[in-house]
Amino acid sequence: MKPQPAPRKKRAALPVGVFEKHGSFYRVKAEGPKRRWIRLSAVKDGLPAMYAALAKLGADEISGNDRMPKVCEDWMKDIGSRHKPKTQANDRTHNRVISEAFAEFKAAQITPKVVAEFLKQFRSMPRSYNAYRTALRERLRYAESKDMRPAGSNPVDSVPTMATKARTRYLTDSEVRRIKAAAMRGADGLRTRSGFTICCLMDMAYLTGQRIGDLLSLTWSDIRQDGIHFEPSKTEDSTGVRITIKWTPRLKALVERLKNPPALPAKAGEPGKVKPVSSIWVFSKLNGQRYTYDGASTAWTRARDRAGVKNAHFHDLRAKALTDVEEVEGIRKAQRMGGHSTESQTADYVRQKKARQVGATR
Repeated sequence: MKPQPAPRKKRAALPVGVFEKHGSFYRVKAEGPKRRWIRLSAVKDGLPAMYAALAKLGADEISGNDRMPKVCEDWMKDIGSRHKPKTQANDRTHNRVISEAFAEFKAAQITPKVVAEFLKQFRSMPRSYNAYRTALRERLRYAESKDMRPAGSNPVDSVPTMATKARTRYLTDSEVRRIKAAAMRGADGLRTRSGFTICCLMDMAYLTGQRIGDLLSLTWSDIRQDGIHFEPSKTEDSTGVRITIKWTPRLKALVERLKNPPALPAKAGEPGKVKPVSSIWVFSKLNGQRYTYDGASTAWTRARDRAGVKNAHFHDLRAKALTDVEEVEGIRKAQRMGGHSTESQTADYVRQKKARQVGATR
């Protein structure tokens, strides 16, 4: 009588939605008409490893890894952390608003109708509308890359942008003086500890015509015999333009003030002390670290509001500088100061800032 082969070992039943394929266990999830295969563990590692991986996957799903607040948080770590400081500050603001608005939404649940409802609150502010539209689109594109939405399903693409008018705001000399005075003293009438730095930053923005991010990145090694050297971060990946702002008496005096700061106002119970000069950064905090965009933005906003100056952005100081230079020395000089690659860029930037004065026809 022939020996009978050993009975084939019956494999234990797998949980619903778990399948074995190519030597691994997979959890299969339905996403509309498609199926997504999520690898759990190798078959050779046994069922305990598979159940442990399945439990972790379930915990992640319960914790809401595909909910918008977590998507925004992960986007900031993976993508936003590589942005410039000023952009990161805007990213954090956008994340907060989007996370609050979509706190109960999974990334896959957001539809064009939901996007349009969210953006309604910004319809009176076209620039903010477009900024939040772009921010939401980027977070949902990130969700696609993490398989939280089907590829190519970004609902923001179905919602159009808003047309925006060219900014025509021109800060007058009087408005600038009022903002500087308000920066030096708080609402209580006492001197502020940030006043000296923010006033010097405003003066540097106007005298050089450079962007706030490039001013905050300025180091003492950029202060040279022939002038102040800038490598604008906005153009480093395109034209790579470099700008040297040559010395004037006012610019030299500003740098001397920064090298010899006044004593700071004393805090309660503390003696006043002189603000230390950083060995690296031209605009620095008390600990010698670079003055941050968040700090500068907050100080500017508070000073502007105390001064009662409406609709004024820090970037308007750059517009004021280029406009004043163009008016006196021509558009070519303004173009060089602004680091623009074409005259038309400069013309679009400054032409609408201040009314032109001309004589009558006869």
